[in-house]
Amino acid sequence: MSFPIPLKVLHILKSLVYTRTGGHRQGRSSMAAAAITHSLPEDIVVDILARLPVKSLKRFRCVGKSWCCLIQSPQFITAHYSFSKNKTCLLMKQVNFSPRKAMVSFISNQTLDVVANLDIPSFTDDPISIKIVGHCNGIICLCDSVSGILLWNIATKEFKILPMCPFERPPSYENTIDVVYSLECPSSSENSIDVAGLGYDSKRDEYKVIRIDTFWEGDFDKVPRGNRVALYNLTTDSWRKLNDNLTAEFFHSYRNYQVYSNGFYHCLAVVDSEELLLSFDMSNEVFVTTPFPDGRLDGCYDVWVLGELGLKNSWTKLFTIESLPPATTPLGVGSDGEIFFVNEESNFLAWHHRDNKEIKTLQFDGTALELALYAESLVSFRGGTAFNH
Repeated sequence: MSFPIPLKVLHILKSLVYTRTGGHRQGRSSMAAAAITHSLPEDIVVDILARLPVKSLKRFRCVGKSWCCLIQSPQFITAHYSFSKNKTCLLMKQVNFSPRKAMVSFISNQTLDVVANLDIPSFTDDPISIKIVGHCNGIICLCDSVSGILLWNIATKEFKILPMCPFERPPSYENTIDVVYSLECPSSSENSIDVAGLGYDSKRDEYKVIRIDTFWEGDFDKVPRGNRVALYNLTTDSWRKLNDNLTAEFFHSYRNYQVYSNGFYHCLAVVDSEELLLSFDMSNEVFVTTPFPDGRLDGCYDVWVLGELGLKNSWTKLFTIESLPPATTPLGVGSDGEIFFVNEESNFLAWHHRDNKEIKTLQFDGTALELALYAESLVSFRGGTAFNH
């Protein structure tokens, strides 16, 4: 339940936001916090604080032990994100080739202008190969072309480089190679990633990262021998193998062909020579395959909505996009129904289905590659590292 915030309380909160810790000012902040706590019921205090940005809440942790415990509690983190997820912005990854670096850009939902650029924490020798492979509850998941995976909470300035996946290729695949579809394919001696994605297990309140490797016999034009699936658990900070019997032949890991939604991580895969939607249930740790609808056309985009996983006849067609330039690739969907595309020049095209036309073309110094809807959160990593933007 939400409550109206009294004007007097808003003035106290405003003074807290602009009060720095240290000396007598910290004492004044503690007194102000105590005044709010004692004059209002606890549920109203939580409702007020849950509406504030992460930057302010990080300051409020210093004004008193009770507020520090409150703001760091799992219940408050969940309550805060329930408000924050309604205030999303667009997060786009782009690369520059001179100098070679990757960055993320915040884009205003209203104007589609870039409002800030942030460097990505260093975790790979090849920043050009970095991809956004998932985002969940304010956490961004990135990976490189070989085996590096990074979890990053931009709001709290905290990141975590995942430990290396310890599982070698099975003995029956000792004469095979790993393949990753990226800008540069690694040598056969490296452990590479076909698919990686972040998700949330609501049953156990745990964040997990799924990693899938495909083993091929000989060169790329030969038959795939099998897959290896590993699952990382943020709570235990460890990987484990899954006995899933997955036999996918190919994964479409290019740009935004993978997404997390409602407890499932989704990607495009080819299984038994058929292109399917491959979905991984983060709670039950099983795969579900859903065939795509018939009647897809070349040279345009059909927009469909899926009602139930696993059922081909559960797809419902909404509309068709026909007026886009050639060689245009979809990047993602905005919070107000916008559908975003990138063209062959890597300009950023925004298209809105209500008007059935392009609404804006954005120009960047670098190359636009991936897009995600981002909302702040207080989710923290065990053993994470602070990163100053």
